[in-house]
Amino acid sequence: MVLSTIHVSQAHIFEKQSRCRESSSSVSTVVPVPGFFFFKNSSEWKPQESEFVNWAVALHRFLVKEWGIDPSPALVGKYAPGIARPANNVSIQIIDADFKQRYSQQIRDDVVKLNPGFLILIPSDMSKGDIGKLRDVCAGAEGKSLYYAPEKSTLRIGKVTTVDAEHFWKPVAPGMCRYWAVRPMAIAETRPIPDIKLHRKWGVYEALCLSIGHVWRSQYPQSSEGSREERYWNIVDAVSAKTSHFRIYNYRTVHRANMTDYVHRANGSNILHGMNALIAISDVGESLDCAAMAIGQSRHLGGGFLVPADFAVSVCQSDDDFEKGIPTWLK
Repeated sequence: MVLSTIHVSQAHIFEKQSRCRESSSSVSTVVPVPGFFFFKNSSEWKPQESEFVNWAVALHRFLVKEWGIDPSPALVGKYAPGIARPANNVSIQIIDADFKQRYSQQIRDDVVKLNPGFLILIPSDMSKGDIGKLRDVCAGAEGKSLYYAPEKSTLRIGKVTTVDAEHFWKPVAPGMCRYWAVRPMAIAETRPIPDIKLHRKWGVYEALCLSIGHVWRSQYPQSSEGSREERYWNIVDAVSAKTSHFRIYNYRTVHRANMTDYVHRANGSNILHGMNALIAISDVGESLDCAAMAIGQSRHLGGGFLVPADFAVSVCQSDDDFEKGIPTWLK
């Protein structure tokens, strides 16, 4: 199979503000990054969802190798001692034929016309020099092969193309409300952490709050005081507060026969937990209704991609604390 183009998105999706429609409020909502896209000539690339992480890892290793000496910390995820670690690194997502068919009405028209491939999202705090270098690496990869296992098909990389990941999705249609689901799932970033002080249990909801808090870290800064467990519970409390820009509904555990397919690395002492939910992000300030975003442990390598779940505003009951309201069946 041939990847006909690499799509480079100059939209900031992890740590920059994005606007999809006008708002009079000064309150800002933080987004996820810029990015790149690799596409193939064949329109029939349909990897199994259990292969998403492996394909993303294969591309990541390829990019690091092609970069050569001293690759960007945002690409490898390793930072020098004393350097504050940002919330997000380069993220690689799978945009396959099934994805394009399923979301053809929501993906921007110029993206729909492109063949399947990889979406590479770039952190907003990645230096301009490193962004330019990564784009050059992608452009120079044309004609080279990519594979992750001998029994799997080989992909040939093509040209690089730029897309706007802040506006990866079309604006929500009039009379509709945009929530988000997770494709294929989000992976919990820690083991369950009981709250000894307040005797609270850690479940799927808390794990999702933590994942959101990690991506939008600038909105939920972590204090250096207290234990790691206490800091995690502080993030959960902030994301779940009435004043938060996020709401999480219909949260649930997701199981697969081999959960290790959905992570790149895992602590041997932790049981892998997959999660999904309906996630609402406030339109107050800078709307993220059009942005490409990902959450969870595998958000940098093929997992946790947020996909739109649009439904009529008429099925939402008003909520004084959240302008999008609450779907009636979840009230």
